[in-house]
Amino acid sequence: MSSLALVLLFGLLAVVLLDGNWRAGLIMTVVIGFLQDPIRKLTPNQPSLMVGLVLIAFVFTLLVLAEQMKGQINLRSMFWTVPAVQDWVPIFFAVIALQSFNSFLRFGDAMLVVLGAAFYIAPAIALWAGFAVGCNIRILMRLITTYVVLCTLFAITVWLDYRGLSGPLFDEVGNGLLITFEGFSAAGANGLFRTSEIAGWHLSAGACFAIILGVSSRKRENQILLFVLAAAFAYLTIPTGRRKALVLVLVFTAFYLLLFSRTATAASREKVISSILGSGAMAYGAYALFLITAKGDSFDLYINRSYSAKDELLSRFQSQGVGALLRALEVSQGVGLGVGAGANLGNFRLSQAAAQSLREVRSLAYVSEGGGGRIVAELGLPGLLAGGGVAFLIMLCMYRNFRMLRWLDPSIAYFMLGLVAFGLANVVFFFSAAQVYSDPFILILLGLCIGSFLAVPSLLAQQQAFLHQQSQAGYLAPGTGVRP
Repeated sequence: MSSLALVLLFGLLAVVLLDGNWRAGLIMTVVIGFLQDPIRKLTPNQPSLMVGLVLIAFVFTLLVLAEQMKGQINLRSMFWTVPAVQDWVPIFFAVIALQSFNSFLRFGDAMLVVLGAAFYIAPAIALWAGFAVGCNIRILMRLITTYVVLCTLFAITVWLDYRGLSGPLFDEVGNGLLITFEGFSAAGANGLFRTSEIAGWHLSAGACFAIILGVSSRKRENQILLFVLAAAFAYLTIPTGRRKALVLVLVFTAFYLLLFSRTATAASREKVISSILGSGAMAYGAYALFLITAKGDSFDLYINRSYSAKDELLSRFQSQGVGALLRALEVSQGVGLGVGAGANLGNFRLSQAAAQSLREVRSLAYVSEGGGGRIVAELGLPGLLAGGGVAFLIMLCMYRNFRMLRWLDPSIAYFMLGLVAFGLANVVFFFSAAQVYSDPFILILLGLCIGSFLAVPSLLAQQQAFLHQQSQAGYLAPGTGVRP
């Protein structure tokens, strides 16, 4: 059955790509990203490599896009406000190439090298794809809307899982993850997602995207419905047991409202605030009438666990952020262990020699839990310098693009602002807990979100060209050669 599902999915992807429709290919990539988890659950031995199905679909889609763009990667337009990024990108990729060679010499496992290099290459490619998609705002909105629709369907299965519905599709992949409570441990709800941690991230992403679509919507009724949906997504992160999923929604909301308040007009702020209040009242009413009796006896335990997140945020950031970064420099001796050394491989089996070599590296699991620690452990000091330089220049580029938002159409500006706020919120969590960010689907989504913000100058140029055409058309009456 799983083989048939894969044939149907990739067959449909092949049909749209052979027609040159890379836009539909991106939609299919999102569909495959969701469906690869339940398909994996039904596949014998649940192979870890199936998390890469979405990456395969994404790469083929980008090949069609690149072919239509005649193989030109226009970095000049992509980093128009900070051209110096173009000088640093080759340096960073040269470090990745050297550390790939280092990894193969150290561990002798080609697949480990491929998986490790994909951790860096996938988001970089997605960044470029995000820029290309961001230049067509309708396609980008359709992509995010598709994600929210599919996430809604999967969110229902998370609730059903929590309420006791069982079956092969609701079992976690492998041994599963246990959530620690006071005095006992239990599995979090995951639904059709492969683990509760992946479920928590996607539910929080669904909440953030629903908020973005709501704020950028021109219709108040749509805003209220989308805000209610966002509240439902955030609510469902609680039974997954992943505290940082709910915190991610809160951090994103803080980022977004801060950026929104700096760019929005007084009328827009008033409209959004009233919609938030209205949706909040509806969400609380739904909770009081239906969910308070349907939530189950154990739900309060999950809520109390979520409340405890605030007590651990600072200590976790210090230990898994700054602490892991310094320890990673010591573990790698500044040179780097090679790509893939800190990867979360799940049930993927390395060669015996590679597995033994990884076990001999002290504190590797500890430093790899934080994203910064993993990057430093794998790429060493050269990777830290090259990656830090690229990151700083991209942040500078995004800041300059932010200052250009005032001239864009407000609904487009608020939409783009939300996507970059979501990306920034995830950067914070990446440095404190990076396991979930090994997932190719998540890396692709984040690359698309951040990359699309790099298209702000191009969108502004399109808008100016359109307004110029409109003014020219209005200046001369059609067919008369005189002023209307």
